[in-house]
Amino acid sequence: MQKPLILGGLLGGLVLFAWGAISYMALPWHRMALEKFTDEAVVAQTLTANASVSGMYILPNPHKHEPGLTDAQRQAAEDDGMKRMMQGPFMFASVSLGGTRDMGQALLLNVLSDILAAALATWLLLQTANLSYWCRVGFVVVVALTTGVVAHVPYRIWWRFSTSFTLVEFADLLIGWTLAGLVLAKVTSVHSRPMT
Repeated sequence: MQKPLILGGLLGGLVLFAWGAISYMALPWHRMALEKFTDEAVVAQTLTANASVSGMYILPNPHKHEPGLTDAQRQAAEDDGMKRMMQGPFMFASVSLGGTRDMGQALLLNVLSDILAAALATWLLLQTANLSYWCRVGFVVVVALTTGVVAHVPYRIWWRFSTSFTLVEFADLLIGWTLAGLVLAKVTSVHSRPMT
């Protein structure tokens, strides 16, 4: 079981990484799903002036308040924040005041996470029995589809991620895992657990 797990993780992870490189660098769809601020310099200045630390931000934030508020003041601030949230503008964002990661470090972490994900999918396939090659590929695709529903749909619902962004993320996920599934199905075809 160890050999197919390692082989599936490595080969599947490399397929996922290669697809990711094509998807993000050669295809325009990820860039097309992102909007651009009218004046990025002004937005960057505003972020720098108002974001005290790097982290996840929500605007408005009805849940964090200045210390020392009474219960009544805190409730009034929450009510006002919820009202402003419904009226808009609304934003959910990751703010990194120090810029983005070094490209080499990001690529290494990405390929390692792809290898780990492919190894986990290989392990799941090794728990199955009597599945044909194409059923194994389908199994991996359904796992990817499930992951997409769990990961992307709540962001669409709660954080208002755009339809175009959500659809691109789903398509990217399904294509990458279909390609990886072709490899994983082959690697695990003779090593599955017998039915008990």
